[in-house]
Amino acid sequence: MRRSILFITIAIAFTTISCIQRKKNSNLKSTSTPTQTEVAQPEQPPVLVNGVALTAQQMNFFQKTYGIMPKPGDYWYDRVSGLYGMMGNPALGFLYAGHDFAPMASNVSNGNTGVFINGRQLPQSEWLLLSQIVGAYVQKGRYWLDSQGFAGYEGNPNPTLNLFALAQQNNFQGGNNNNGDNFWSSRFSAGNSNGNQGYVSVPGYGPVGYGY
Repeated sequence: MRRSILFITIAIAFTTISCIQRKKNSNLKSTSTPTQTEVAQPEQPPVLVNGVALTAQQMNFFQKTYGIMPKPGDYWYDRVSGLYGMMGNPALGFLYAGHDFAPMASNVSNGNTGVFINGRQLPQSEWLLLSQIVGAYVQKGRYWLDSQGFAGYEGNPNPTLNLFALAQQNNFQGGNNNNGDNFWSSRFSAGNSNGNQGYVSVPGYGPVGYGY
């Protein structure tokens, strides 16, 4: 009888020691330094277009189309004309038109002129640049502009002028900030009349030639 009690006591003691050891091991694991694979990797800054981050699929398509990725940033994009710029600012250049990005809001350039192109209200600096190209002050109103430079009144599909032709005809050299960065005329100026050659502009990099 005493031997049975002794064995039971020893068994209980071993069980208690085992439980204490497991608890210590658990505490050590919870306070140990994470392994290299457990350390969270910093996320890459997103490329926002019209307020929505590009998906991995869209980024891959962009790289295949232009040969490089856009730099992280917050951009607006007009899918009808291909114009783009930094959010809250005037146009910087042209991408290809027709990209399936998020819809563009009217206030992406912080416009205040009452002149709208494809639904985007122009800021004064861009309105002045357009007026220089046209050769007269652009009146308040709503206009459309396509990727070939043809423009007209919203609701009327018939173009009234071509901005690229006017820029070349008038030897326009104003640029967006009077620094010679003339993206309006350079869009097709190096190419032939059917637009098979020319330049587009990748966000964060600048002009990229095509058709050469």
